[in-house]
Amino acid sequence: MKKSTPQFNRSIFIDSSDLDTIKKWNRTGVIDGVTTNQVIMLADGVSKSNYAKVIKAICLEMKGMPVSVELTDSSASEKEMVTEAKKLNGLASNIVVKVPLIPDTTKSLAVIYELAKLNIAVNVTLMMTFEQMSLAILAARHCKRTSFVSLFWGRTIEDFANYRSRSDFMAKFPRVGSESEVNKDPKSITEAIVSFLQEGNYNNPRLIVGSIRTAVMVGEAFASGGHIVTVSPDVLQAMLFSQRTIETMQQFDEAWIKMQKK
Repeated sequence: MKKSTPQFNRSIFIDSSDLDTIKKWNRTGVIDGVTTNQVIMLADGVSKSNYAKVIKAICLEMKGMPVSVELTDSSASEKEMVTEAKKLNGLASNIVVKVPLIPDTTKSLAVIYELAKLNIAVNVTLMMTFEQMSLAILAARHCKRTSFVSLFWGRTIEDFANYRSRSDFMAKFPRVGSESEVNKDPKSITEAIVSFLQEGNYNNPRLIVGSIRTAVMVGEAFASGGHIVTVSPDVLQAMLFSQRTIETMQQFDEAWIKMQKK
């Protein structure tokens, strides 16, 4: 029997909207939820015409486990975002509404707080820094349903390399501050967020680590304390790989063949 949502700790979600792929991995017992976004859906062939149908089918397959679906327009008004969230929430009982953390306005925080009051589960996404994550936690903690905050591990590395480590770029944003120890890498952010949740005695939201590029990153994310790691199908497959395992398996198979000839 699968775990109930409040117990998510060291869980894997699959980052996909392809129903056949989700079914394949759901049969293994290793996934506890699904995360999607518009880029994933576009790559998987989802269109406006079958959008709701695909989401409902995924939710049915997951049998009550969370399925994160993202709001489609970050430029929409607060009211429009809440209206869309209500529609998404109405598609299935296990929908989790992904709300992007928008850097230049408090709009997304207000949306998260409003959805919490409406008892709609949220997954706050697109975050690269400890400061973003802490604000998202404080907004989402009010929701009675299990909710999530998502750190983009791979993109956090790129954010630091391309922007936060550059004094010329960060000089444009003096109130943000220069590079910090906590934001130097996603491992540090993950550890700090886990501590933030524990010290604040917040059981909600749970921490998802996403933007995973390799199987090694999954191990690093879990070792850093991430509650959930959301992983694309190709990275899930890569988690199975070891060349030495393949060679040893062949050796054992060959030994069995020889045993039958004796």
